[in-house]
Amino acid sequence: MEIDLELSTCHQGEPEFGSFRNGVANSACGICVEEQCANCPTVIEHCKEISCENASLFCQEHVHAINQNPVKEPQNGLEFESKEAAYCFYREYARSVGFSITIKASRRSKKSGKFIDIKIACSRFGSKRESGATVNPRPCMKTNCKAGMHLKKKPDGKWIIYSIVREHNHEICPDDFLRGRNKQPSDVAFQKKGLHLALDVEDAHLMIEYFVSMQSDNPNFFYAIDLDDNKCLRNVFWVDSKGRLDYQNFSDVVFIDIFYLQKKYKIPFVPIVGVNHHFQYILLGCALIGEVSTSAFVWLMEAWLKAMGGLAPKAIITDQENFLKEAIVEILPHTHHFFCVWHILRKISENLGYIISQNSNFMTKFRKCIHDSLFDEQFEMRWQKMINRFELKDNGLVLSLFEDRKKWVPTYMQDVLLAGMSTAERSESIISYFDKYICVDSTFNDFIEQYKVFSIERLDMETVADSETREKRPALRSLSSFEKQLAMIYTDAIFKKFQSEILGVLSCQLQKEREDGAIVTFQVEDFEVKRKFIVSWKESELNVCCSCHLFEYTGILCRHAMLIMQVSGLTNIPSHYILKRWTRNAKVNHFVGIDTNRRLTDRVQRFNDICRRAIRLSEIGSLSPDTYQVAFQALEEVYKQCVTVNNSVKSISEPNNSVLNRAADIEEENHLNHTTKTTKKRKSYNKRVSW
Repeated sequence: MEIDLELSTCHQGEPEFGSFRNGVANSACGICVEEQCANCPTVIEHCKEISCENASLFCQEHVHAINQNPVKEPQNGLEFESKEAAYCFYREYARSVGFSITIKASRRSKKSGKFIDIKIACSRFGSKRESGATVNPRPCMKTNCKAGMHLKKKPDGKWIIYSIVREHNHEICPDDFLRGRNKQPSDVAFQKKGLHLALDVEDAHLMIEYFVSMQSDNPNFFYAIDLDDNKCLRNVFWVDSKGRLDYQNFSDVVFIDIFYLQKKYKIPFVPIVGVNHHFQYILLGCALIGEVSTSAFVWLMEAWLKAMGGLAPKAIITDQENFLKEAIVEILPHTHHFFCVWHILRKISENLGYIISQNSNFMTKFRKCIHDSLFDEQFEMRWQKMINRFELKDNGLVLSLFEDRKKWVPTYMQDVLLAGMSTAERSESIISYFDKYICVDSTFNDFIEQYKVFSIERLDMETVADSETREKRPALRSLSSFEKQLAMIYTDAIFKKFQSEILGVLSCQLQKEREDGAIVTFQVEDFEVKRKFIVSWKESELNVCCSCHLFEYTGILCRHAMLIMQVSGLTNIPSHYILKRWTRNAKVNHFVGIDTNRRLTDRVQRFNDICRRAIRLSEIGSLSPDTYQVAFQALEEVYKQCVTVNNSVKSISEPNNSVLNRAADIEEENHLNHTTKTTKKRKSYNKRVSW
C-alpha cells in the first residue's frame, strides 16, 4: 500500500501520528478533511492504519526492506526511488530514536503540479498554539524543535536528502511516538467500545473508503473523525457539498435528531436536518456517535460548525436532554435552543401515564395551558393551576419542563421561527423523512447504500420541485388579494400550504373581545377544526399574534390572523410575514460567500473561495442543457486564461549552488536564471520554509 505525502497546505505542521485532537480532529494530516482543501491522501493512509488489520505494516514494501537491516542514519545525499520510500525511511529512523514526525512543508512544480520539495520535521517543531477546539491538550508540547529532513526531487525522478538536522532541543519522549502503540494499532483501535460496538473492521474500512472517494470526487465534501487517547474510534461526522451549500441559504433553523441513537439502532446515526424552500428535508450533516455524552456532542457541534464556515444557526431544535443543552451552551451560546414538541409530548405520555389514565381531561388541560396562552404570565398562571390540581408540583419531569419553559412553550418563542420542524407527532414532521431509509438492525453497508439512494432521491426531488415552481402558474381558488399577491412569490409547495389557509378563512368567525390601547384582542372560532383561538392585533405596527402559533412554527400566516387583516382593510400581506426562505428567490443571493473587497493572500483561502463559487455555479448551470453549455464554455475559457497567467508568472528562484541544481526538478530549470529579479521574493520564501 503506497503512502502519498501530497499534503495540502492547510494540513502542514500537524503530527504524523499520536496527537489526533480530542476536539475537532483537524490534525494528523487531516483526519478532519477541512473546507475544500485539495486532496490529502495522507489521510487515507492514517485512516487505513486505523481500519486495517495489518495497519502496522501500512508501508510494507518499504518497511520490509528497512526491517531486514538495522535502521540507517539519514545522511546528506542519500537517494530514494520515491518520496514514499524516503518518508518511510525517516519514519523508521524516528521510531528507533523515539520521536514522531510531521510534514512541515511541501512545494509543487508550477508547470507540472508535481511535488519537488518536501520537509519533514519533529512533531515538536513550531510554537505552542492555542485553540478553542481542543477538549484535551496534546500529550507533547511544542518546543520549536529544528530536527528534521529536507528532501528534493532530482531530474531523474529520484529523491535526495538535501539537508538533515539531528539535534533536538528537548528530551526524547518515547510517548511522542509510542502512545497508544504498546499494542498493534488494529488491536487498539478495535476494542469493543464506543463506536466499535456498531462498526467492525470491515465497516470502518468501508467508511473511510467512502469518505476518501467522496472527497476525491468533490473537494467540498467534509468529514471529521474523533479518536480517543488509545486511538479508538469514538465519533464520526461528514457533510456533502450539497448540504454545505444548502446551509448558506437555510441556516435559520436546524434540527439535531437523536431518535436513532435513543432507540438503540445498530447504526447510531445522528442527522443534522434542515428544510429548504420547497418544504423538503435537507441533510446538513451526518454523524455516528459512539457514546451519549456532552463531550461527544461538543465535538460534533464543533466539527459541524467548522464545516459550515463558523456560521451558527439562528435556532436549533433538539430533544430535552441535558447533554445537548450543555453542548449547545458551550458551542452555540448565541443560538436560540428549542425542544421538539413531539418529544415533550412523548415524555409526558411515558412518564405521566398514571395521571393520564386516571384523569381523562389531563391532556386537554395540558394542551390548553401550552397553546392557548398568549403571554408569559398567562402560561405560568395556568401551569401552576394545572400542577396543583393534578398534584404534580414535586414531579421531576414537570419541574424540568417548567425550568426549560423558554425552550418549548410557544408564548416564549415569538421572536424565532421554526420552519415547520417542530410538530406534535414525529410522523408529521419533515425530520421523519429519513426513517424509511434506515432500519433498527441495518448493517453499516446497508446504511451507506441507503444513504447513497437518499442523496440521489433528495436531489431529484428538489430538481422536480424547482421545475414545477419555475414552469407552473398556480391556479387561484379564491378572490382573496392575499392569494393573488403570493401566487408568484412563494414556491409551489409553500403556496399550496398558504392557499389552504386562505381557503380556511371562510370557515372562521371572529368576535372582538377587548381593546387595550393600540392592541385589540379577538376570539376566532374555527369551525373546521372545532376550536377557538385568541388573536391579538396591533394595527399601527401591522403586528398580529394568534394562539395557534402557526406562523412561529411554520413561517406561514394562519387563517385566523389573515381574517383579522382582511377585516382591518389590508389588501396585501405585510412584508415581514413573507419569509424569503419560502420564496422562489430563496437561493438567489450574491454569488460569493466571501467579501470580494478583501484580498485573499493565502492560497487555501483562494482555493476555498473558488470552490464555493464553483459549487454555486454548478447548481445553477445544471438546471438545463442551455445553462450547462453556458457554464461549460465559460469555465473552459476561464481555465485557459488562468493557465496563460500562471505560465507568464516567473517562479521563485532557488539558492544557486551545485547540489540544489542537481536536485531541482528539471521542469523548474528555466526559472533558475532569474535570481536577481526575485531576490525579495526568494528571501520571503526561504524564511517561510526554513528549518
